[in-house]
Amino acid sequence: MEDEQILQRIKNRGPDCINSTELVINDVTSLYFCGSVLWMQGLNPTEQPVIKEQGILLFNGDIFDRTWDTKISDTEFIMEKLSKSQTAEQIISEIKMFKGPFSLIYYDKVSHHLFFARDRIGRNSLLFHRSGSSFVISNVLGRKYPCIEVPATYIYELSINENRINLYTWDKDTNICKTYSVEEWTQNVQKQQLLSDDEFVINFDTLDLNDEDNVIEQIENVSKKHNDKLTIMKNLLENTVILNTVTKIAELLEKSVKVRLEIQPKKCKDCIKKETTLCCHCTTGILFSGGLDCTILAILANKYVPKNQPIDLINVAFTTKTNSSYEVPDRITGRQSFEELKNICKLRQWVFHEVNIPREKLEYYQALTIGDLVYPRRTILDESLGTALWFAAGGGLEKNNDVSTCRILLLGSGADELFGGYTRHRNAFKRRGWLGLSKELILDWKRISFRNLARDNRVICDHGRQPRMPYLDEDLVDYVLKLKPWLKCFPSASLECGIGDKLILRLTALHIGLTEVVTLPKRALQFGSRIANSKQKGSDVSSTFIDI
Repeated sequence: MEDEQILQRIKNRGPDCINSTELVINDVTSLYFCGSVLWMQGLNPTEQPVIKEQGILLFNGDIFDRTWDTKISDTEFIMEKLSKSQTAEQIISEIKMFKGPFSLIYYDKVSHHLFFARDRIGRNSLLFHRSGSSFVISNVLGRKYPCIEVPATYIYELSINENRINLYTWDKDTNICKTYSVEEWTQNVQKQQLLSDDEFVINFDTLDLNDEDNVIEQIENVSKKHNDKLTIMKNLLENTVILNTVTKIAELLEKSVKVRLEIQPKKCKDCIKKETTLCCHCTTGILFSGGLDCTILAILANKYVPKNQPIDLINVAFTTKTNSSYEVPDRITGRQSFEELKNICKLRQWVFHEVNIPREKLEYYQALTIGDLVYPRRTILDESLGTALWFAAGGGLEKNNDVSTCRILLLGSGADELFGGYTRHRNAFKRRGWLGLSKELILDWKRISFRNLARDNRVICDHGRQPRMPYLDEDLVDYVLKLKPWLKCFPSASLECGIGDKLILRLTALHIGLTEVVTLPKRALQFGSRIANSKQKGSDVSSTFIDI
């Protein structure tokens, strides 16, 4: 497929180099590979597709593996490992070892099989479009290509000659889990992705809700004894179990931020094009509402971004048909948390970028570009969140020459799902207690790759910036998922919004030196930036997609 618009969108994701190649299999079958690169690892960009005698690789993302030689890119290491694999089982085993956000396509020339996957959490985008006997697999497509998001729940092996697709799970077993024709598989995935949240069904393992350390009783006693939120939190940190949990989360989160900031060329968008070895401009930005999640990332990032480089805090706001002011809730909290960061990290240059988007500009780019990036997600909520992230990831306004030069964007994605930040968590606890909350948290985690991660990847990467999400680090995720629900959040009536939701993360913020932000209530991006109309139903299909 050589669609100029799609090729441009692929290039937007990887502006540092782009190449393509075509492989003729037989008289009726040929494969076209096109890869663009946003250089993040190794001493120089690794051009894609990577071609060797055994196979062809397209890779997008980051593998954070400190055991690898940092002078060589993760793409080169991956190709080395896959090209040495002699069987499908060996290829699958290698893919399962990779830690980090990625999507990849690998063609094995010997078997004529095509392997493709998103990472097990689903942090990157990969789409599948089928038309007759041809198909397209790409990070981004658009509304004129009916497609599905490749589910992150499996690794896929496609037999080019037999039109058959094998599915492998992410666990240690390397045997084929299921086999479908391509038609059957795409139909099944399409049905799954059209399910509403209420129809999403998962199997729950036996849940251990035994509070052997009496933590629940102690939290309730402290909440009854004190009225001030900050006083309650300080008292809770005196509990050994809570303090140990907070200390471990802080340690894992800091490690996650550290690796995501140190593995990069340490050059901004301008200096990356030059031979210069020293860059004193911004290389790291943070999508910054001023809320809990992003402010924690900011104070941790301060430790690992070079002291001579500023950190950009990017804050987006929209006008509405009835309100032309940009003084939206996220702008107000953004400035408050900006001031707290300046007081705590006095030697750091923080730059607060106010991204102001008028209604006409919003509607123009939704129709022109954002609709294609959000697709195949189609709801009003998807469009609202995708739009807010697309404009924020743009980093500012070119006409004012106030555009962030960062190439890495830190996001707080995953914090609400892991630590119970949504109203539905409080409602689940109210209706069914700790069992109901546990199931809601598990359900949220199981469907995170289906709901938003691929969409967010598509809209952010369109600006040639790499989204990095420290809360979705595998080691941190594995630890948090094993915690009892009351060591994630405590949404009881005695702990109102601004303390009970994401309680353990609020305590972590207090533990690492923040005070003002720790009691700010959770606010959804679409309402905090004022892009969404609260009177609209978020699950309805947006008008942008109605005529597709």
